[in-house]
Amino acid sequence: MMFAPRSLVAALAFASVSAIAPAVSAQGPTVHSAARRLDGPITIDGHLDDVGWADVPIAHGFVQRFPDAGKAPEHDTSFRVAYDDHALYVAIRLDDDQPDKIRGLLTRRDQNSASDWAMVGIDSYHDRRTAFVFGVNPVNVQRDMILFDDSQQDESWDAVWSSASAIDAHGWSAELRIPLSQLRFASQDRAEWGFQIQRVVARTGEESVWSPWPRSVPQIVSSFGTLGGLDGLAPARRLEVLPYATGGGEFSEDVDDADPFAHTARARGNLGLDVRYGLTSAITLAATINPDFGQVEADPSQVNLSANELFFPEKRPFFLEGNDIFRYSIAQGDGGDATESLFYSRRIGAAPHGDPDGAYVDLPSSTAIYGAAKVSGKTQNGWSIGVLDAVTGEERARVDDGNGVRTRPIVEPLTNYAVGRLKKDFREGRTSVGGALTAVHRAVGGTGLESELRDQAYAAGTQIENRFGPDNVWQANLRIAGSWVHGSPDAIADTQTSIRHLYQRPDQDQLHYDPTRTSLSGAAAMYELGKFSGGHWGYGIGGDTRTPGFEVNDLGYQRNANYAVQWGFLQYRADEPTDHLLGWNVNLNLFGFSDLSPQLIGAGGNVNANATLASHWSLGGGVNIDGNRWDPHALRGGANLRDNPQGNLWLFVATDPRKAVAGNLNVNASRKPVNDTWSYGINAGVTIQARSNLDLFVGPMLNISEDDSQYIDEVADAAGAPHYIFGRIHQVVTGLTMRANWTFTPRLSLQAYAMPFVAAGAYSKLKEAADTHARAYDQRFSEFGAGQVSTMDDVVSVDRNGDGVADFAFDKPDFDVRQLNSTLVLRWEYRPGSAAFLIWSHSRDDSTTDGQFRLGTDLGALGTAPGEHVVMIKVNYWIGL
Repeated sequence: MMFAPRSLVAALAFASVSAIAPAVSAQGPTVHSAARRLDGPITIDGHLDDVGWADVPIAHGFVQRFPDAGKAPEHDTSFRVAYDDHALYVAIRLDDDQPDKIRGLLTRRDQNSASDWAMVGIDSYHDRRTAFVFGVNPVNVQRDMILFDDSQQDESWDAVWSSASAIDAHGWSAELRIPLSQLRFASQDRAEWGFQIQRVVARTGEESVWSPWPRSVPQIVSSFGTLGGLDGLAPARRLEVLPYATGGGEFSEDVDDADPFAHTARARGNLGLDVRYGLTSAITLAATINPDFGQVEADPSQVNLSANELFFPEKRPFFLEGNDIFRYSIAQGDGGDATESLFYSRRIGAAPHGDPDGAYVDLPSSTAIYGAAKVSGKTQNGWSIGVLDAVTGEERARVDDGNGVRTRPIVEPLTNYAVGRLKKDFREGRTSVGGALTAVHRAVGGTGLESELRDQAYAAGTQIENRFGPDNVWQANLRIAGSWVHGSPDAIADTQTSIRHLYQRPDQDQLHYDPTRTSLSGAAAMYELGKFSGGHWGYGIGGDTRTPGFEVNDLGYQRNANYAVQWGFLQYRADEPTDHLLGWNVNLNLFGFSDLSPQLIGAGGNVNANATLASHWSLGGGVNIDGNRWDPHALRGGANLRDNPQGNLWLFVATDPRKAVAGNLNVNASRKPVNDTWSYGINAGVTIQARSNLDLFVGPMLNISEDDSQYIDEVADAAGAPHYIFGRIHQVVTGLTMRANWTFTPRLSLQAYAMPFVAAGAYSKLKEAADTHARAYDQRFSEFGAGQVSTMDDVVSVDRNGDGVADFAFDKPDFDVRQLNSTLVLRWEYRPGSAAFLIWSHSRDDSTTDGQFRLGTDLGALGTAPGEHVVMIKVNYWIGL
């Protein structure tokens, strides 16, 4: 949705414009207003009585967007816009005959809250695709973001601007001063910009806008009105320098006295610099030297029993800000695969790849980023440009063999990462054509990592996106991508045999595993065609395919290759509010997927429905059937395993997000009848607005499952024959996410985060793969007899022929993992753009191999497990020239 707080968007997500709403034509909106050059002083204090506002024309004419679309809102809203050579000034008057019920929650900057809001959108490019958004609530909490591609938003963008709010007997008012240096525009004698103001009244949920903006169509920026009268504006010189310094210490509990690298205390400190410079009026250079990410919240704990790596979202400010231009998705839909992309910024500075052996190993937790720079922006004629380059340093581990002999092996080579992005808009933003290019170069020569890491990796993609038809609700999109990786024969052999490619599978003749090759290439393509919004009916088709050699994980994120998926979508939605419903929809999805041999892997579909009640509660659910036929990844390089259908369902309910206490509950379940594999999961969340400046969140989760065909390991017997080991796992995973935000002033806040986590898995019915193509499930595996299996020192030995000698062995797979991650951050913005942080982070973990879930025992063990504490102070200082 647009720029309403997400908590309110969730409540209003199904509301839409009625048939009487003012139309927005394909040629653009027709609402106009004029700005006036200042001829008197303005003080940003929230009171609109300055001399400078006296002669500035007032604009009215707001209409409801929700609930009664197109009608006059309950209370009037008006605004004025003025400017000088340095800034744009916006004054907004928001009338309200119940000023005591105006809701202004005091939170840290950019935090969503169920407050009244006034949001200002400025399309200074006037391309109907991109806008800078500035918002303020009645207690002057600021929010800002960038809208791109007409309907996407990037909330990580932060500008340096000033505002003030004031509540009086007739409502409230807001005053904004937005420096021209924070906007992007070309020099013109007489300019027109896209402009929008949105008002949200929290207690009623009413949403009104100046320029009509239908909820039933996806467009946002192209629905803006026009702001004229901007005469003689010249882009400001844009140079921003942000130096920083950090200092603190790292403290460990109960260190191993025999470990020569263990320390109970260690000092930490750093210096760095961020720079932003306007190369042109629309193109910006952002650079960072020795960046620090100390205030970043820890990733949530997870246990991964699959062969694919886990995805974690980016949280580091440098890589978040302005990231919209670099996005190139190689996925469709939602779920785990929706995160796949040519550019996954967490590759830069990730943990080293090397894992040396030794009695004691001191391994860096991340790779140092020497420096990074990006050039991004959008020209007046519709070209979006993005170039990013980063260099990470060589990293070494410290290894002691237990006898005092120490070495410093290289665990990560010097590496250069580069990303390029280019897009061009046509037809006032309704059509865009673009491309992306990524490159990775590693200096692996002489590091000892030649057999593990590829030395070169390139990926490229093109895309065409087109909106057409009445109200531009039809879409036709096409993306085509390719990849090429290079390395030593060992490195490329590892690539061929990885879980994504499986060239070595013995029961296929489509692929040829070549241990001598030094490169691998592949391609991918995705298309979508349909009417995905507007009116009651939505429908579309699409597809996604990848060749076996497609590989982008050096700088992207990819889970699978060698497949073709076709899907269809049908939706009915009712957006007009009634006495009982604010809106509802029903969706039908059908899909089929195969590999490129071609072999049908499976087909299925789901039906789901969602509704928002008049009380602003929302609920929904669905049923999904996966008609699985084959699982080529189950043996992780062995033969294809015949599979069977399974079903799953999900339900959710969420209470009114406007209330002081709001919650949500999600329940899911799945079942595969052929082998009695099942899972049940529940997660909930409760947000408590304890005071106007204090909010708390508690989110428990619990998942219990049994899987009769969980992969454990591949082992070889004395003759070298492989054995693929499986078992039935009973797994329990639980965790509790806790957050607190205490805001003392809009510029001084305290944030706390903690997550205790426990996961236990116990295996039974150990077995190995047998006739994997058999139609009967019991014939696909051969279960080990009780007399064939023995366990000693956490090693499971299997004597298949009963001769008293183990034929093969593997590590005991049972586990019981306990973890705690917590962060406490005190943030003080002591001047605009400059902040000081006091940071405490704490972690502790413990694990055993008993596989038994006993919550009290597990939490007790977690409480006594050795912990690590990091205490840091960080100060930065913004300089704008």
